[in-house]
Parts: sequence; C-alpha cells; structure tokens
Amino acid sequence: MFEVAAILLNLNLDNSYSERVSSPVLIAHEVRTSNSVGGTIHIEPNDRPIAGQKSRVWIALTRRGGEIIPYEKCNCRLEVRSLTNKNIKFTASKSASILDRYLGLPSIEVTFPQVGRYELQLNGQPKGDEDFSEFELIFTTNVGK
Repeated sequence: MFEVAAILLNLNLDNSYSERVSSPVLIAHEVRTSNSVGGTIHIEPNDRPIAGQKSRVWIALTRRGGEIIPYEKCNCRLEVRSLTNKNIKFTASKSASILDRYLGLPSIEVTFPQVGRYELQLNGQPKGDEDFSEFELIFTTNVGK
C-alpha cells in the first residue's frame, strides 16, 4: 500500500529560530504499511540524498492506531540496493543520532555510492513478547549529485 502523508513537525527550537519562522514546517514523506506496522521515512538533507555524501535516514515505526514502536523493541535490519546498478547492495550500519533522545527516532547513516534510484528495505520482527507482526517496508529514493 502506498500513501503520501503530510507530517507536521512542531519542534522545540531556540527562540532566535522561532522568531524568524512563525508557522510550523510542513513536510511530505512516504508512508508504507506491512501487516499491522506502518513506517514513515525521512532522509537528510531534505529528502534529497547526494551521491558520495553521508545521509541520515529516519524511519518512524507505528502500530495500527498510531502507537509508536520503539526500535529497542524491534529486531530491525535496513538493506539498501540500487535500482539503477544491480551490483550495488549493502546493509546500512547502525548509528544513532542525537535526535534519538528528543524524538525517539533512531537514525541510520547511509552513503549512497552513485547517482541513481535506490530501494531501502526495512525488515523487522518483535523482540521478546512484543505484540506486533513481522514486517517488511520498502521505500525508494532518488540520489543526485
């Protein structure tokens, strides 16, 4: 299932920033669902990754109904493969960002090696006695220069 969701970000930013910007930031992101799990992706910078440069990838996970699934309760693995060059495929390393502490959303650092279209596949299953189903979420992104 494919949906485009508009997510309203109301971040607690310092006063100098909030004085310059009076309205909330509205960003469109891709949402995917698998079984009873939904995922919303954001890639820095500005959902436009650049080949050869490090990008941060956040995927917010939720149960049906909107309850957040914390990553510490999920065995997750992110695979990245090029749809342009079939020889490029790798598993992204786990690397948490400082934003984890504020938003509860871990990020993974990814360096896309070449310009082209990429597929990001997040597979997950619950740890312990968590009550969500195994899932597979597939997102695509275009990587530029």
